[in-house]
Amino acid sequence: MVRRMGPHADELRTISLFQGFSDEDLIEVSTLFTKVSDARVPLFDVQEPARSLYLLTQGEVTLDRPGDDVFKLRPPALIGELGALTGLARSTRALVQEGSVVWELSARKLQAFLAERQELGVRFLVNLLSVVADKVHRDQRRMADMRGNLMRTQKELKRLRELVLETVETPLSAPVHDTLDKLITHNRRVNYRVEPPAALAATVKLEHYVAPIIDISRTHLTMQVPDHPPGQGSWVTGVAQLAGAELPISGRVHRSQGNKVTIELDMMIDEFVATLEGYLTRAQLLDIMC
Repeated sequence: MVRRMGPHADELRTISLFQGFSDEDLIEVSTLFTKVSDARVPLFDVQEPARSLYLLTQGEVTLDRPGDDVFKLRPPALIGELGALTGLARSTRALVQEGSVVWELSARKLQAFLAERQELGVRFLVNLLSVVADKVHRDQRRMADMRGNLMRTQKELKRLRELVLETVETPLSAPVHDTLDKLITHNRRVNYRVEPPAALAATVKLEHYVAPIIDISRTHLTMQVPDHPPGQGSWVTGVAQLAGAELPISGRVHRSQGNKVTIELDMMIDEFVATLEGYLTRAQLLDIMC
């Protein structure tokens, strides 16, 4: 019996998702892959629905995140597996270097294969959770470094602001002081915004419609309105639904871009502040591995 061409079992063995699979299992998994025939077009692009994962066995693939980093992958490398297995939209563009060999495996085909082999499916799930946990751990370390840099920057900004106040006043003193003060206020932790996760959906009920919340902090709220967004500076009132908790809100439109409207929240009574704090804490805990 001639096995259909696919990546070699030795190549699959180096992939974390297939750790603990036997040689026979890896050969079966290999038959699920199909070779990417046209490498001239991107494997996938930003915001494209993720339906397949890819395995690079020869050559190079470039992952380009617009406005951020560019990564060059060498074999063996699994590409886009988390997006494909969770159905998330792509956040990067994947470009294949000429002469490279890339294999494609649809998430639906892999899921059907594992559904028929429950013991193998459990092993794959454990491997997947390990990969995700490792990614979250590394992201947390990177975020901790960024927070440390921000704290040091904030400290130096405050030192410079005090220095401006202590020195002889010049025409530059007021604009420099005001700029520093604005940066310090903007970088305060109280202004950090949280994107509501699917498990803690949040909306704002306004007079004529319900708008999903895109991000929220202790001082600002951004929502996506269906049409006719309120203009900058206009007053908005409504009721925020924060994963089951109701919170009356009001404030002026700070920014309006397309259908996205950012409101600078008005002062709240202690009871409402506690409700908002509770929601923000619940949402932030989803980003922390305890």
